[in-house]
Amino acid sequence: MSMKRMFIALMLSLPMVATAGTPGLTGTHQGYYDLKVRTNTGLAMAESYQSYPWEFNFDTGTASFSEGYIVSPLSLIPLKYKAHPPIYLQDNGDGTYTASYTFQAFNPLYGNPQAATTTTFEITQTASGLSIETLDSDGDGVPGETIHGVFPYDIEQDWRGTTN
Repeated sequence: MSMKRMFIALMLSLPMVATAGTPGLTGTHQGYYDLKVRTNTGLAMAESYQSYPWEFNFDTGTASFSEGYIVSPLSLIPLKYKAHPPIYLQDNGDGTYTASYTFQAFNPLYGNPQAATTTTFEITQTASGLSIETLDSDGDGVPGETIHGVFPYDIEQDWRGTTN
């Protein structure tokens, strides 16, 4: 058997392991995020007006997301939102991390609704910092965890960003 065929046979015999993120992160990491709010069917309802600061402290198991503004494609009026502290961060041991917090949209027409929720992130250490993406934790094909019956639509928050 040629060297090339032996190499290919060896590679095919090795188990393929998919890695999700970087487990066991430590320290405090600061950066910026963008937020997309979708319905649980995937329709984009609003996006962040700009990138906003966030911080992950893996040593204390907490995070903070600066409040911001989202803009709907149907309206040019930005709406303020906030992920209220405390935001607790749980290391799931597999490169995913779950944040628990209260999300609020400041829309007086709907009574400024808020709801307790979670978001599971895949957080990956890169050469320049952390890459952070929201996972589809409820299995509906849309990144985020559905909040039912609180906002005018069932919504999911898709947070994405980086840190230095």
